[in-house]
Amino acid sequence: MRHILKKKVSLPIFTVLLGLLSLVATGQDNEGTIWHDASLLTVHGKLDTVYTAPFQRFPMDMKDKVRERVWQLSKNAAGLYLDFKTDATDIIIQYEVEDKLAFPHMPATGVSGVDLYMSTPEQEWRWVRGNYNFGDTISYQFSGIDVDTIQSFRLYLPLYNTVKWMKIGISRYTELKAVALPEVKKPVIVYGTSIVQGACATRPGMAWPSILGRSLQRCVVNLGFSGNGRLEPEIIEFMTRTEASVYVLDCMANFTPGQGLNVEEAKKRLKSSVSNIRKKHPQTPILIAEHAGYSDGDIQPHRMQSYRELNVATQQVYNELLQEKTPNLYLLRHENLGLGIDGFVDGTHPNDHGMILYADAYLKKIDTIEKE
Repeated sequence: MRHILKKKVSLPIFTVLLGLLSLVATGQDNEGTIWHDASLLTVHGKLDTVYTAPFQRFPMDMKDKVRERVWQLSKNAAGLYLDFKTDATDIIIQYEVEDKLAFPHMPATGVSGVDLYMSTPEQEWRWVRGNYNFGDTISYQFSGIDVDTIQSFRLYLPLYNTVKWMKIGISRYTELKAVALPEVKKPVIVYGTSIVQGACATRPGMAWPSILGRSLQRCVVNLGFSGNGRLEPEIIEFMTRTEASVYVLDCMANFTPGQGLNVEEAKKRLKSSVSNIRKKHPQTPILIAEHAGYSDGDIQPHRMQSYRELNVATQQVYNELLQEKTPNLYLLRHENLGLGIDGFVDGTHPNDHGMILYADAYLKKIDTIEKE
């Protein structure tokens, strides 16, 4: 993946080989806080940083290739994050978003909030609690962080909102450096539905692709589009522009009758998607996932029938492709995901517990794939 630092003409040029790019402050308030424009940091989690707006997921050339709803969802910052280093004990994040702050089934902290983690010297991630205020300008303040020297931080951006601008405030006696090292490992690229995008995690860092990324110590690219993960060839083509360590197709939840699609269309598009990936990347592992199910299937049989039919169809496509000698193809089963009745918010979308189960299932499967 390509990473660049967007800069004003007056900024000095820093070498990417050093891995750390010092940011120039954009302003100072009367209390001595230095404000840094977050768009000057490398935004991780996207497949193209050259022609893509700082806090969005698709480059401009995709605008006329995908449906309008998909384009609008691609402007949401799901899965994007900022890596930086600082010795500040207090960090302030201020920003503005375009859409409503919360949903009936998902809090503002997940829809529109940010989420901060600090990495320990042992490369373990620690969550940093922040005080937040949601208004026309959203503000998060992370105070009293126990740091003696410069530490590594990761700031996840909102899952279901589009960021207009963002700035980071620290004391003028401390420093902030952007981490812009090239990815050592190829990313995991995930194409999916609202569950991939992050519904209904309470915080951006609790979306299962984000949890998986921290566990793998690798970028996991989130191409989740709420209600619109339909295995469309334009998005498959976009994915295949980048060599992945694993391509993940987790779209079955959007082939239900309520989406205007059906089982036969799911089979057709799934087989075509795998074939199109294979044309460009003959050996890269492809992981297809079954529908995770619904928590109310036992007492609402039509709901159980819906996802079971889709999972049978997924298994049929998987077996057909294996018979056709498709290499390095893998299946994540409904049983592997293991979401029980306590793993959902509304019977369809995982809560934080369900997201952890999701991420754990993917972690185990990818670990198995990469050991082969």
